[in-house]
Amino acid sequence: MTPTAKKTPTAMTQEACLTAPPPAASADSDSGFTGAYLNQFTEMVKLIEQLPDTPELIGDLLNWHPTTYQDYFNASAMPGRVSAADVYASLNRGVRQNFEGVVDDLDCKALGAVAVIRRHYKTHGEARPDIMTDICARAGTHLREVLGKANDLVSPVPGTAGNFAQRRKLRVSQA
Repeated sequence: MTPTAKKTPTAMTQEACLTAPPPAASADSDSGFTGAYLNQFTEMVKLIEQLPDTPELIGDLLNWHPTTYQDYFNASAMPGRVSAADVYASLNRGVRQNFEGVVDDLDCKALGAVAVIRRHYKTHGEARPDIMTDICARAGTHLREVLGKANDLVSPVPGTAGNFAQRRKLRVSQA
């Protein structure tokens, strides 16, 4: 990996958002924005899963930290970022709390995984790849489970109330 190609997870996520086409302006665009936000966790999980075979990623992983939905879009240059914050703010409090609860769980598990990896790395360096492989596999599995819950909350599923767009439509139609 060349020094110019090495990027932090946050930089990779923001680059992906900047190079991806902007989400369509529809009721489902908030789900697309939220998916972009969740990419920070997806990238982090990929780092963890690649770490045993690519130990030079340790610095990126140890420097990773989660960011809130609002902070993510405030720092983003992504087209429509203001709209993403507005849509999020307009969501029913219960919907937001469900999402934030899952994100809090992601934050906790992600930071816990980084702490365990840091502790192992400081103690053993690259001398015990078998243990690092086990740590990373377990962390990846646990994080993907919670990430799946978060994605289920925001994925557009026509005819269901299991995502932001559908819940917003329901709330508006009941008003």
